[in-house]
Amino acid sequence: MGNWRHEAAEAVGTETAHSGGTEQAAEDEWHDLGPVRDSGDGLVVDLRGTRPGRLLDVRLAGAAGPRDGAAVPVGVRLRRGVLRLDDPGPLPAECDRVWARIAVTDHRASILRELGFAPLADRLATGRPDRAHGDPKRACFLPGVRLIRGGPGSGKTTLLNEAADELARDGFRVLLLTRTEQVLTCVPDQARLTVQQQLADLSAAESRLPELRELLRGFDRGAYDAVRRRIDDQLRADELEQQLTAAQRDYDVAAADLAQARQELRRARTDWAGASDGRRKLTELRALTARLADVDAELARLHLRVERRPYRGKNRDRKALYRTERERDSLRQRIAACGDEAITAERASALDTALSDAHHRLDEAARDESEAYTRVQKLHAKIAQLRSTKPSEQDMRFHAECVRRGLPDRQTEYDDLARASAEQAARRGQLEERLWWLGEGACVATDGPVHRCDTLPHGDANTRFDVVLVDDAGSRPLSEVLAAVGLARHTAVVAGDPDSPQPWLGPELRDEAAVRRWCGATVFTHCGIRTAEDARMHGGCYVLTASRRVSLDRRAADAATTEGADPAETTLRRGHVVVLDTAGEPVRHAGVIASLPRGSAVIAPHRTAAAHWLEAAGRRYDLAIGTARTLHGEEFDAVLVDLVSDDWHARTRAFASATSRAGGTLYLLADAAALASAAPGTPLGRAGEADAEVRPVGDAGVPAPRATTDPAVVTP
Repeated sequence: MGNWRHEAAEAVGTETAHSGGTEQAAEDEWHDLGPVRDSGDGLVVDLRGTRPGRLLDVRLAGAAGPRDGAAVPVGVRLRRGVLRLDDPGPLPAECDRVWARIAVTDHRASILRELGFAPLADRLATGRPDRAHGDPKRACFLPGVRLIRGGPGSGKTTLLNEAADELARDGFRVLLLTRTEQVLTCVPDQARLTVQQQLADLSAAESRLPELRELLRGFDRGAYDAVRRRIDDQLRADELEQQLTAAQRDYDVAAADLAQARQELRRARTDWAGASDGRRKLTELRALTARLADVDAELARLHLRVERRPYRGKNRDRKALYRTERERDSLRQRIAACGDEAITAERASALDTALSDAHHRLDEAARDESEAYTRVQKLHAKIAQLRSTKPSEQDMRFHAECVRRGLPDRQTEYDDLARASAEQAARRGQLEERLWWLGEGACVATDGPVHRCDTLPHGDANTRFDVVLVDDAGSRPLSEVLAAVGLARHTAVVAGDPDSPQPWLGPELRDEAAVRRWCGATVFTHCGIRTAEDARMHGGCYVLTASRRVSLDRRAADAATTEGADPAETTLRRGHVVVLDTAGEPVRHAGVIASLPRGSAVIAPHRTAAAHWLEAAGRRYDLAIGTARTLHGEEFDAVLVDLVSDDWHARTRAFASATSRAGGTLYLLADAAALASAAPGTPLGRAGEADAEVRPVGDAGVPAPRATTDPAVVTP
């Protein structure tokens, strides 16, 4: 057996090649998991009926893939075939599908080839595990490799989980291969959310363009604008009519003011002209008064000279004095005469001011009257122009329909978006690339202290664990179990049910001895354990006999009690079996689905039948739906097994697994007459021999769903 690693690796390579893959599958390849659906309490992707493998990275993107557009990283939780998405934040409209990078599920070959010192794997490969003694749980804490054989509901998974948690608390590095939910957490990043919001805005604008284009089909913007102008002209003319009335009133007032200003000017001119003689006398009086002042000054000078002592020329001066006195008297007489006829200076100034004011008021009134007249004339002309383009009744109906449908606003929105589309296209590429790199490493697995996964761990093939625990080994290929045990430093425990569905091999590989040995067999058959008696006789295998599941086989329950199982547990194991009799009528899948309680499971014989049940389930994401192989290892309170689509005669192991998934009630959907006539030992024969209650499926054979406020549960 020294070369068993190479032989097993070559067998895995052959199997992988025939399945259409490669030993070193590209882990950066993206897989389309399907469209996103709104369950009412969050976004989900329906993966029921499939086993996608270990998720490494999840993105929301379009149909072209995450590298050809926006790709938004999102945290997810995968449980029982339903992938539930965390809130992704702002989401572009085209990101309506979930894409994932999935770990290589068949990198067994690389691990087997690169195994170094692995004595536990070597011992198990030779079919000689270490001696099993004491408590089965204690085996998880002892050095060596051991097996645990237990039927459905015997507590294998619980035992391994409790041991793994205890070992992790003690500081050991533990690998537990078991059916578990997958959780990826997306680390929040404000920069990424900002880019997502910008892309969401761009996407909304881009998606709006074709929508607007369709809404605007047949809309003539030019014709609408022409009609709109004609209607606006009439509305404007109505407004100008009101302005014309006010302008006409203003003109009448201005014309009255102008007439009054003219009358005042005529009155001022008359008053000014009537005072012309008095104004001349006032001028003459002023001249005489000035002359009188000069004469008085001359008399004073002459008086001073004449009164002196005699001098030559005194007589001449005296004559001049007499002459000046006579002139003075004459001036005084003339001044007195003019004073009676002249007007006062104040009166003359008042008349001048009044005339000037009258001229000024006339100028202002004339200007106001001219402006008011011009405004009236312009309004008349504008109204006449606007009234010349009156819209028709057809124009009014056309305009009203366009407004009712909001076409003008939509056309404006479309024009704005179209102008910005070129710039947005360049900007989108930059944002998408930035979002891609911000999303790298954003999704991280949250395994906790124990590395729990359903398949071999993703990563370096040289990674080692202190303890390796393998669950459901009855359905895992031998090569996978050996590769897992090879990662253990000092302890490995392999648990499973040899009666589980065996690893599946394609028809073209069933004649390949090496492939059949390493990929089609299990660790139990490899170690010679095929029956419960083989397990009890094997020195390296513990046997768990108790069961908490419903069973069709009364003898198996009695045997479990004989072997020391708790009678209370055995009662639960028998559970409640109900045959839903179709009486040979076609099955109404939707009616059966609607009445199943929350958290139930529907197990179909093959993928085609499972697809029919999935279609009927619709938004009932609380239901697990699949085949015995995809739901193997799960436990449900209520399970419905479809015996109508197939008689399971070629799927005896699958039938045993399917009917052992229920912990409380097992429903068998079948024709009761077909069960009664089935050959003993066949799946239908076993169902017919079960101590079961028979109910017509047309009646309320399935209990009504419990009351719930969960919006995700919608019955068809």
